[in-house]
Amino acid sequence: RHRALTAFYGGPVWARHGARANDAMIDSDDVLLLRPSSADGGFAVSAAARPPIGAPSPERFVAATVWSFPPGRDDGIARIRDGLLPALLETGPAPLGPLITEPAPNTFPRLPVRAGENVAVLFASYPDESAYLRHLADVRARPRVRDEILPGIERVQTAAPRVLRLRPTGRSLLS
Repeated sequence: RHRALTAFYGGPVWARHGARANDAMIDSDDVLLLRPSSADGGFAVSAAARPPIGAPSPERFVAATVWSFPPGRDDGIARIRDGLLPALLETGPAPLGPLITEPAPNTFPRLPVRAGENVAVLFASYPDESAYLRHLADVRARPRVRDEILPGIERVQTAAPRVLRLRPTGRSLLS
């Protein structure tokens, strides 16, 4: 991470486009280090599918839902992985990528990250916000989700989940 970020932020692409990239970010100070929740997890994207330069931003609703749990406990993350994620897969579009906290130290202090956190994050993409809300309603209406999975997650979470709306750029692989 240190070597890659040093090369990127010290390189010609950032020198030429860094100010514009920073202007496009509403908030870059609330940062967590994340990793795929399993060895076969992560984002399933293809670099070959990258839109051309100048492509318009996709008209999609992309959400990142962040659940927080006590440090050192993985029961909430297990409930999301083993209960909520399968229910989401059965009822609608597959999440783009389930991620969890990466406990490694931040090796690039120029980009500060929050430490000591224990989170699970699901990224998902929908045609629009109403499709997102319908999918959530469908999942919550399932008896096992309503009566077992969500109450189990709520018992161990340290805060209500945060839903962040993302706006992919025209060349984003996440859409």
